[in-house]
Amino acid sequence: MKFTLNFIKEFFDPKEKPSCIAEKLTLAGIEVESLTKENGDWVFQIELTSNRADLLSIFGLANEIAAVLGKQLKIKIPSLKIPSLDINIFIENEEDCPLYIASVIKGIKVRKTPSWLKERLLNCGINPVNSVVDIGNYSMLKWGHPLHIFDLDKIEGDVFIRRAKDKEAFLGLDKKERKLSPSSLVIADNKKVIALAGIIGGENSCVDENTRNVLIETAIFSPLVIRKARQEAGISTESSYRFERKVFLRLLEATLSSTINLILELCGGYFVGGKKVGRIIPSSRRIKVNLSSLEKHLGAKISSKEVKEILKNLGCQLSLKSKDTIEVKPPFFRDDLKEEVDIFEEVARIRGYDKLPSKIPFILPRKDNFDFVVSLKEFLARLGLKEIITYSIVARDDLETLGEKNLIRIINPLRKEEDCLRTSLLLGMISVAKYNLNQQNEVGEFFEIAHLYQRKNSHFEERPFLGIGVVGKGPSYIKAYVEELLKFLNISNYRLEGASLKNFTNALQIVKEDKVLGFLGKLDKKIRDSFALKKELFFAQLNLPLLEEERRVKQFKPFSFYPKISRDISLAKRKDIPFKNIVKIIEDIAKELLEGFEVIDVYQGEKIPQEFIGVTLRIHYRSLQKTLEAEEVDSLHNQLRKKLEEREGIFLR
Repeated sequence: MKFTLNFIKEFFDPKEKPSCIAEKLTLAGIEVESLTKENGDWVFQIELTSNRADLLSIFGLANEIAAVLGKQLKIKIPSLKIPSLDINIFIENEEDCPLYIASVIKGIKVRKTPSWLKERLLNCGINPVNSVVDIGNYSMLKWGHPLHIFDLDKIEGDVFIRRAKDKEAFLGLDKKERKLSPSSLVIADNKKVIALAGIIGGENSCVDENTRNVLIETAIFSPLVIRKARQEAGISTESSYRFERKVFLRLLEATLSSTINLILELCGGYFVGGKKVGRIIPSSRRIKVNLSSLEKHLGAKISSKEVKEILKNLGCQLSLKSKDTIEVKPPFFRDDLKEEVDIFEEVARIRGYDKLPSKIPFILPRKDNFDFVVSLKEFLARLGLKEIITYSIVARDDLETLGEKNLIRIINPLRKEEDCLRTSLLLGMISVAKYNLNQQNEVGEFFEIAHLYQRKNSHFEERPFLGIGVVGKGPSYIKAYVEELLKFLNISNYRLEGASLKNFTNALQIVKEDKVLGFLGKLDKKIRDSFALKKELFFAQLNLPLLEEERRVKQFKPFSFYPKISRDISLAKRKDIPFKNIVKIIEDIAKELLEGFEVIDVYQGEKIPQEFIGVTLRIHYRSLQKTLEAEEVDSLHNQLRKKLEEREGIFLR
């Protein structure tokens, strides 16, 4: 955005140097990217944020400059009484165009544009065209509201503000022909499209040296419609840039008044009148500001007199509600001021951020589970699992495939495929497993920590969970990961109980006392086929708050300086006998001499009955007090073998 010092002087004459103005604007959050002198005038190039639509006019910029210089700008905004004109205007949908005003001037003569006006336009980055068009652009820059001027004699019949017909042809002032769609809003007469509303006029209705009568369009269009049409047309104009952000009713009247008066002054003719269709009710916002809260928020004591002076300089109207509270009515052109904190920010930036004290902010101790989650992630990563992050919004059809109920649906989803909040981490794990398999990654081990959402009667619940998935490996891996995790958290005395869970076979629940910490199991083949998952997926899901609640402080035990002795046992167990039964026998016999054990081989084949499975275990023995002798280890190991052999459904190999 460009503006010039001489243009600002049409509202007030700042006595400060241009460099001083640039510095103060930048300190107040309006970054001046460059300051140059062109054609005897100072040109400011500034960077604007999307919420400051008021600065898209010289009027708004003058008000801002006055405020940062500590002055109050009092401007009488021109208005215009428009005699009624007999012209037919039809608005198809008032949501697209809430207000449309057509004004007519007749008997004009398109003359040479005055040099002062040309300079204003050129220095602001707009090329002059002819006196009438230049007057319209000048008024838009000055007051901020776009308008368009048609050659009245080129309009055939009535004026329509409607959506374009599919593939309707339109030739713009840029000499490019476009095929429009119904997403574009157009201005049309009885026979043709004469403008792409709020964006660009048509070549078929432009003002040229032969124009004698003009129709001036001033309107308010839907920002969303303008943005979509502009993107589709592949064009951005000064007009569309403003309509996409915000235009103001009172500045519409000022722009129209300025345009009509200048045309009559520079081009002659007489004002016939106009017609207004639709209406807009201006909002009246009032914000209560507590001065004590302002002091606490900014960390500095600012007198109420200074606060009031700053707000008045910005154009706000103030009324005293109590000794410590004022009511602020923002100016009509500051639509970004909506809450008390917005007023705090205005006081801070106009007063100067450099005048606020530098303090290290007080940070409250964390009350969430951040540190716990970080430690879990680090541990799982050390185990070799890769962290995944998946979307919390998923397809209702996928959730229903899993048999999920009490879903939380999104009223206005951006995509049909994403219309519900997830109730399980399983969907994300399936999608990641599928993606990796499609990339020829045949083995994958993943984890995810994320929130799940459930509808509970009249309210919603949001809770964090941990999901672990293993694809391309056997079931022992998922069990090992869960057990290692529980060991890391020092959670003991839990049990893995067989459970019948939907979507899973061979499922186990992790239970401690009366609490279910989570589950693990193999994804059912029917569900796997529904999602076209080529390999088996083993999955575990654990309740994070319960894990945090049950974890215990680690207690370190002394390690043995003496060597361990290992012995192997090969056995076969009936498939319906849980492996934990074997574990219990090992622990009961070996007791304090047991350092651990591992499964080194699993066998199913001709040498053992079909209903059995062969397992080879390696048992590790070690003492804290002495070096174990082979004889006592053999004696203990033989007791273990004998005890296992006595158990029904188990035999030694």
